[in-house]
Amino acid sequence: MDSYTLELTRSLLQFQKAGYLCDTVVSVDGGQLRAHSAVLAAASQVFNKAFKADPSATERMVIMPTVELSVAEVIIQYMYTGNFDWDGRPVPCSRVKKLQQAIVDFGINLEICVQDRCISFY
Repeated sequence: MDSYTLELTRSLLQFQKAGYLCDTVVSVDGGQLRAHSAVLAAASQVFNKAFKADPSATERMVIMPTVELSVAEVIIQYMYTGNFDWDGRPVPCSRVKKLQQAIVDFGINLEICVQDRCISFY
């Protein structure tokens, strides 16, 4: 990844973590996460389709009650960075099934995630 793309990715993730310029709330089991609709729509067919239905909305709420907060955090981080990790560590085996289901729920192509990214499990 070139330095510009790396810096842009880092900045967007920092903005998301701080809630800066976020226009979407993703409500999941255990809490809510703020994010940028453009990033979500670019990374997910589900979000893209939902946002196209109301393109003029300035604040959006997406409710995903079957996705746990810790799993949603990993998925959203992947959407921003292209990397899977669990608090800086490889994804634990005990979380793989929930992660796989969340990838489907979020509308991310599971084959691409598995083939393009090496996910370490322990």
